[in-house]
Amino acid sequence: MKVALTHAVRALAEGLGFEAWGIAAVPPLAEPLPPLIQSAYERYLQWIAQGNQADMRYLAENPELRRHPAYVLPGARSILLVLQSYFHTRAAVSPIAQYAWGKDYHTSLYRRLDIIADYLRRQGEQARPFVDTAPILEKAWAVQAGLGWIGKNTLLISRKAGSYTFIGGVLTTASLVPDSPFTEDLCGRCNRCIEACPTGALEPYVLDARRCIAYWTIEANTLEEGCPYTHGWLFGCDICQQVCPWNRFAKPQGEPAFRPQAYAFWPREKWTTLSRSQVKKLQQGTALRRARPEKLLRLASQQKDSTAAPSFEGFPAKAAPAACLSFGEKGGLPARVRGQDNTAERLHSAPGP
Repeated sequence: MKVALTHAVRALAEGLGFEAWGIAAVPPLAEPLPPLIQSAYERYLQWIAQGNQADMRYLAENPELRRHPAYVLPGARSILLVLQSYFHTRAAVSPIAQYAWGKDYHTSLYRRLDIIADYLRRQGEQARPFVDTAPILEKAWAVQAGLGWIGKNTLLISRKAGSYTFIGGVLTTASLVPDSPFTEDLCGRCNRCIEACPTGALEPYVLDARRCIAYWTIEANTLEEGCPYTHGWLFGCDICQQVCPWNRFAKPQGEPAFRPQAYAFWPREKWTTLSRSQVKKLQQGTALRRARPEKLLRLASQQKDSTAAPSFEGFPAKAAPAACLSFGEKGGLPARVRGQDNTAERLHSAPGP
């Protein structure tokens, strides 16, 4: 183990402003994976076998690559995982998910991670930074690196930062000193995320993208077959995070790149007045580029009819949720979720692939 190099890498991660960081050891290909990672890989295979990825084909392509980081970087011995908060507020003030309020996170995170990777290269090691750019089970490896646990909403949850975080990392051939895995599941008996999901997309630790508002508003190619009512959301969905008690510990982030753009606070009605070219201009340099302008405009127009019933046509057999949630007249969550979120505020602690 390279102790001095490990200290240098940790110092770089801290100096670059990441919320948290941890290191996991990567075993040689011929050796067994850590039990936590092996279990996560098996759950991933089961998840795609059930079709939970919807039409996101890239999640199911070449699944063997996700089994071991050495398929991504030959000779990999360690993986540095970092968390970057994008949290702004616990209030429901926007039909846009918070992660897309600022500039595209890929650029900012990758540049900083590449500084660490470049340092490792100058020490004679190979290194590859990644931010959603490598077939790695990053949430599972983040748990292995001691950064938190995967909650019932399938997101990584940190004790200190909650779940409003981006995950990035650096794969390297350097043998760094690893951190201890996070071995607790602090969701406990809490099921708020599952109860609050308006389309029934969540079961404990499993997300069915075919029912997920974030999938339909961001990833889906069409809003036709099987698309449920999106309950006021135009891009993404934060409901399962808004109701999570652990997000009471999240603090507003200070990264300049993630400062909210003006559109983050526009009501849906404002979006209906925009032209395609205006939306396309707004999308430049932001995560909103992931959705076609036509889809954003269509969703904004659809939300005018707030009484529309949710559709579950084409979904696998499953009971629809007892109550569906939507943004209120002024963009806030309805009373059922506001009450849960306020309860979370009062608590000191509580609690797929």
